[in-house]
Amino acid sequence: MSLLNFRLSVPAPALFASFLTLDQAILDALPIGVYACDVDGQIVRVNHRAIELWGKAPNLLDRAQKFCGSFRVETLDGDFIPPEETPMAQAVLTGKSFEGVEVAVTNPDGKRWVARVNVAPLRDEDGEIVGGINCFLDVTHEHEMRVALARQQRTFDLAMIASRMGTWRYTIADNICIYDHNAQRLYGLTEARFLHDKDGVEAKFHPDDMDLMWARVAKALDPAGDGRYDVEYRVKQRDGSWRWLSAWGLVEFEGEGAARKPVAIAGASRDLSELKQGEELQRLLTNELNHRVKNTLATVQSIVNQTLRGAGDVEAARKTVNARLLALAGAHDLLTARAWAGADLADLVARAIAPFPVGQFVLTGPSLVVLPTQALALSLALHELATNAAKYGALSRPEGRVEICWDARDEEVDLSWRESGGPLVAPPSRRGFGSRLIEHASRDLAGRFRFEFDPAGVRCWISASLATRDEDLQAIA
Repeated sequence: MSLLNFRLSVPAPALFASFLTLDQAILDALPIGVYACDVDGQIVRVNHRAIELWGKAPNLLDRAQKFCGSFRVETLDGDFIPPEETPMAQAVLTGKSFEGVEVAVTNPDGKRWVARVNVAPLRDEDGEIVGGINCFLDVTHEHEMRVALARQQRTFDLAMIASRMGTWRYTIADNICIYDHNAQRLYGLTEARFLHDKDGVEAKFHPDDMDLMWARVAKALDPAGDGRYDVEYRVKQRDGSWRWLSAWGLVEFEGEGAARKPVAIAGASRDLSELKQGEELQRLLTNELNHRVKNTLATVQSIVNQTLRGAGDVEAARKTVNARLLALAGAHDLLTARAWAGADLADLVARAIAPFPVGQFVLTGPSLVVLPTQALALSLALHELATNAAKYGALSRPEGRVEICWDARDEEVDLSWRESGGPLVAPPSRRGFGSRLIEHASRDLAGRFRFEFDPAGVRCWISASLATRDEDLQAIA
């Protein structure tokens, strides 16, 4: 569940108060613009990225500037969207959520860019709307690439027709299609003549595309129609692979009126493989970006909600939230440096213990790459262990030591945490959020977890599956 569609688990005033006391540096570290409005549409909080994108800072709690901090918002077709009709306004006024909506934004200096917004209303425990939250990012480059791709496709179509490259002619009387040299290459043929009988068609055209192809053929051959043929389908190549093609043509008719009948279709074909691959890549990249943003926001939401639940000291809760979010951000930095293909466990451990007295740690282990989900889970688990040790365990005394060891064995990575030199340890009377977070992290690791409160020091063992091949790592990541 993402931050954009959750129901509040604490009263709205408490949530807004906690949101307002969060460290601004945490909000400013987010790579997307984020702002929140109250039920009257007044902007109550905004991060640095949102201000950068807008080109100006909004006046908080200003009734004259409601629902949006943009100078001007339009549809992608150029139609002006008044502030009271923006997605944020509709979320606050009607309770509607928006995901992946794109709008054109104009800044005060005249700069124009395209924003993709995710907006949802904020509700209290009774389901009443108390405000709204908007997460948005600049997708101008992606939008321009889509426009350029569409323009390039139109130009390419005209060039193909004008040059008559990849042409063919299908005659109905003998059920034979004659392909020129380029069309033979596109269709994976070794000769120009191709018999369109049942066996030939089933061997050449993808079964999922044949109903559409024959429907388009029947429409084009209708004597009462315009004779235009246009379809996209996959054809089998000589190596067994499939190639996407676009085919279009015109039917040749004989006779007039009731005697009019089709005799042939003349047309051309072009390769759509790169276009289809580009569309699929774009879809995958967009889905991956949305997936990562949703997962990150869901993790942030869980950390904030669980930390604030039952917290008696707001300031202490704020510091705890900040520390946990910084640990999460540190793992994200390591993953970003490797294009989210995983993180080196040695770097991950070093980053996790950096806020603590590093001289009291002993680290032993080889360089191992862990998967993104494992990196995030391990980072949070190590942070909780170190925080607990600083409060109650070995790190609370100068002579205390923490030994962290890890190694790869039988396609698994095993990590151990061992404290010594601290106060005597006794099992806690209740399980806190930190313990639950560590156990949850072990599930994200797809591994095992064991925790012991030895009087001499806390012991913890975590094991997880290890991707042993590059293709495994890429597939799971």
